[in-house]
Amino acid sequence: MPGILEVKAIEPAALSPQGAADYLSISKRAVSILIADEVLIARKAGARTLVDFASVKAYYASLPRVTVHASIPNAPQVRR
Repeated sequence: MPGILEVKAIEPAALSPQGAADYLSISKRAVSILIADEVLIARKAGARTLVDFASVKAYYASLPRVTVHASIPNAPQVRR
């Protein structure tokens, strides 16, 4: 339709270590460990450390899914 403005979200190429920590809901120290273990890709731009956003997304996608078994209140517990 002519005249409609389409807004596209642009993903960043990189995040700061704190930005990567915030995105993943982990500590900045945990991000530093993931960088040291070469799980996340980081580059230096002068004094700044830039964490590759694609590697952050790939790390998140590689995490296992959580499966929760529904419980019935007051039901006997079955050990598996």
